[in-house]
Amino acid sequence: MRCLVLLLGILGLSYCTTQAQSADLLVVNKIKTNGNIDGNLAFVNLTSGKVVKTIPVGKEPHEVTVSADRHYAIVSNTGSYQEPGNTLSVIDIAAQKEIHRVDLGPLWNPHGLIAINGLFYFTAEGARMIGAYDPASNKIVWLNGTGQDGTHTLAATRDGKYLVSTNRGSGTISIFYLHKQRWGNNNNKADNEEEKPDPLAAGSWQETIVPVGRNPEGIAVSPDDKQVWVGLKNGEGVAIVDLAQQKKVDSFLVDGAKQLSRLKFSLDGKYVLGTDNWPDGNLVIIDAASHKVVKTISLGMGAEAIFIEPDGRHVLVGVTGKDNVAEIDLQTMTISRRFETGKGPDGMAWIGNGK
Repeated sequence: MRCLVLLLGILGLSYCTTQAQSADLLVVNKIKTNGNIDGNLAFVNLTSGKVVKTIPVGKEPHEVTVSADRHYAIVSNTGSYQEPGNTLSVIDIAAQKEIHRVDLGPLWNPHGLIAINGLFYFTAEGARMIGAYDPASNKIVWLNGTGQDGTHTLAATRDGKYLVSTNRGSGTISIFYLHKQRWGNNNNKADNEEEKPDPLAAGSWQETIVPVGRNPEGIAVSPDDKQVWVGLKNGEGVAIVDLAQQKKVDSFLVDGAKQLSRLKFSLDGKYVLGTDNWPDGNLVIIDAASHKVVKTISLGMGAEAIFIEPDGRHVLVGVTGKDNVAEIDLQTMTISRRFETGKGPDGMAWIGNGK
């Protein structure tokens, strides 16, 4: 915003300075892939693209997510695959500081993160596990093994009824369905959905394993919460899984894409955005209805994490290998700007007003 110096004088200058210093976006800087180096979390002003503050977190962090009340942010300190990490960084957003470093013990390589049911769910890729962290008690309150190799990324329906992980080592996804307990209580019948199930109760989650193709990694739930779209590596495109049927119902190749490491629906549901991170680093824009590629935009090696801005028009991609964040205008399908938040930018989350 341009300062109206002639009209506001010193007060106007002070106002603009304050505005420029407010942060509304979090960006994880992993520093270097497989370098096992301490990373950091940048508090960024999206309008200016400037870093307001940077705080240290654990080794080679990958993702960040934020609680619904925007009180806490969680960073997964994945570490390298040669030296696996096993911690979560708990961030007080208002104070802009780490308040806990959660030791996960043998839950190696925490990676995927999602905030739902008032909890932070995370994958432990090196332990074939999904867990849940409660920031109120500062405890791990739930663990569930997937029985699959390389449990990596997470997605969920908005109502929290389905939790889905990719298992890239096994070529599957795990669908966890939150249901009423179906044994031990005559009043707790399978068809009784009036009372919301407790996500922490024993037996509340029912897992179904669905084969989808080699090296599944990118994952997104459709806007109507009926399907899961899974990005596959090795040039195998996208698999579509029906959540109600809990089975793969469709798949299609994505022209030229070899490594669909992330997927995200645009806010209007018109497009599916995928990052093809290796070797060149592209953003692939797919028409959700026809499954056709509308545009491929070259961003640079290591283009991976996708964040859709609250206006729905602009998309940010962390270009890890080039140490910048690229902003793409979905109306013109061009790069509108690039800005720097640190070395190896990856996961992003919103802490400002709006979505």
